[in-house]
Amino acid sequence: MKKSTTLHLVLKHYWFDKIVSGEKTSEYRECSEYWNKRLTNKHYDTVVFHKGYTNTTAIYKIISIDITTQPNDLGTDKCWEIKLQQL
Repeated sequence: MKKSTTLHLVLKHYWFDKIVSGEKTSEYRECSEYWNKRLTNKHYDTVVFHKGYTNTTAIYKIISIDITTQPNDLGTDKCWEIKLQQL
């Protein structure tokens, strides 16, 4: 049996609220050395979003984590896209 892995991400209140409301269905991260190392060849089943550094969290299933060149809220040509599904 494969061990379930969880990705923890801290979000600003604005983005956290958009995800919880269902308005935002993907989270984006830069294609930087830090995120490339953290996301390349890794498998995460779920993501726990933390609303800033409060005790408020939301848990989502991860559909996929891929590099995308589609428009994103970072305004970059290329970034990581974490596609989400509500549990």
